Amino acid sequence: MANPLVKIAVTASGFVAARLGRRIADAGWGAVFGEEPPDDQFTRNSEKETKKRVKQAKKDGLSKAEIDEIRNPADDVPWWKRMLWAVVSGILLQGLRTAAQSGAKKGTDRLTRRRPRPNRG
Repeated sequence: MANPLVKIAVTASGFVAARLGRRIADAGWGAVFGEEPPDDQFTRNSEKETKKRVKQAKKDGLSKAEIDEIRNPADDVPWWKRMLWAVVSGILLQGLRTAAQSGAKKGTDRLTRRRPRPNRG
């Protein structure tokens, strides 16, 4: 992989495959389960939202028991959904990315490789 065009094509294809695969995985998860996938972004957003709700509840003067009832939705996600998302987002997306990089390497290498001189007998 000495050709810089091959390196650029492999890097770009890996990036595009990762982004596209992630969008497809998110859409598939939403279609099957009807909710956001339990990834790090979901966890961070739900923690922020929970903090906002608790802060607003304190401002509204709710009792301690009512404030304690406010729960983070990320904590209610079953363990099997988290494991399934880890498999989908880890193994399958990495396989897609690797396949795209391999295909880009072969295709670009084939396009940029010099042809041998014709055999003139």
